[in-house]
Amino acid sequence: MKRAINAAWKGIQLSAVINLIMYIIIGLINGPEKFASGYGMARVGAAAVLIGIGFGIPSMIYNTELRLSLKVLIHMGTGCLVMMAASVLGGWLPVESGLPAVLITLAIETAVAFAVWAATCIKTSAEAKRLNEKIKEKQQSE
Repeated sequence: MKRAINAAWKGIQLSAVINLIMYIIIGLINGPEKFASGYGMARVGAAAVLIGIGFGIPSMIYNTELRLSLKVLIHMGTGCLVMMAASVLGGWLPVESGLPAVLITLAIETAVAFAVWAATCIKTSAEAKRLNEKIKEKQQSE
């Protein structure tokens, strides 16, 4: 249970940072007319928490013996489905603009999710390589 809570918390932290960066960018692009109300901010905050949990808890799948492709499918599939549902809660889907706009928005969200996943994989891989080199050096010096 503690591992699930930690995974969820890490996911929430990452989601909150990404959402903050996106809101800064959107705010700079759209200007003062898009300032959110208190209720709007509460919806967006709840959506960010849901996204963090939706990606955080399923990331625990990487600690199993499953094939990597299945791990990625479970983690990213679950996370992206939760993100799409949270997009409805957050009011991020431009439903008034029609289906193409909604699909483009979902595609952009999914692309951002996979970009974050790829960056995390690269960072984790580099960390593992560094640790393995330290272990190898320590074994050679003994």
